[in-house]
Amino acid sequence: MLSHPLIVEAAETHFVPVAIKNNTKDDADAEVLAHFGEKTWNNPVVYFLDAAEKRLAPKLHDEWTAAALLRGMVTALEKRKRTVPEWLRFVANEEQSRRRGLERAVFSQG
Repeated sequence: MLSHPLIVEAAETHFVPVAIKNNTKDDADAEVLAHFGEKTWNNPVVYFLDAAEKRLAPKLHDEWTAAALLRGMVTALEKRKRTVPEWLRFVANEEQSRRRGLERAVFSQG
């Protein structure tokens, strides 16, 4: 899902990505899992949180698509009243359209 360079760019530029392993006996990881009520060996989840751990967008846990991740990113930025870059909004809309099976062609004439 994260192989698209613009998704990686958005994650690295506008968010602080953190990965917690859910399949180890590491005490620090176990503490974080318990803090968020996540089980070990569970499917991966994505949280969109502010510094006070307030949720900015719904937890991503059952729809593993680029469209869902991008939708969460846009929602989180909007909730924080941050400017959503036009390129991010464009890519999110394109992924959502692709998910619905829509095709679009844009032509320009000089």
